[in-house]
Amino acid sequence: MQRRLCALLLLASQCMGSAAGLFPFGEPDFSYKRSNCKPIPAPMLLCRGIEYQSMRLPNLLGHETVQEVLEQASTWIPLVQKQCHPDTRKFLCSLFAPVCIDDLDEIIQPCHSLCEEVKESCAPVMSAFGFPWPDMLDCSRFPKDNDLCIPLASSDHILPVTREGKRERPGRPRTGSICPR
Repeated sequence: MQRRLCALLLLASQCMGSAAGLFPFGEPDFSYKRSNCKPIPAPMLLCRGIEYQSMRLPNLLGHETVQEVLEQASTWIPLVQKQCHPDTRKFLCSLFAPVCIDDLDEIIQPCHSLCEEVKESCAPVMSAFGFPWPDMLDCSRFPKDNDLCIPLASSDHILPVTREGKRERPGRPRTGSICPR
């Protein structure tokens, strides 16, 4: 009897290990963990003003409860306040509170380009405070731009970057411009 139980546990652990590679971020989607829509809670400052009202749980970071999401998301508010990239809030919110549409079973992830742009602008800010860009935000995990991912916002509102790497203020003439005045 004990051998059968050990064999069954061994088989179950092997199945779990092989199933983990099939799901985003290694999280298997068993029936008891079925994604479901929850309203984005009002105290979730990270997603305040975002364009949708329902989030999917478990989220893209493996959080399974609203309370867990609230606790973890609050730690990212200082990065959003640093305004290192105009899409920082959009990117982080898409991970902590992924958009949830009742009729769509597919998880909508941020596009690879959205992650890369936010990382390029915000990783130096994080590094200045002694924090590396976390593995959980590895951009290679996200899909290439397509119709089922959250894209980078239009670049029309992004300020040009000078050679020194600083964003220019609107109305300020650019030095070294190749455009005639």
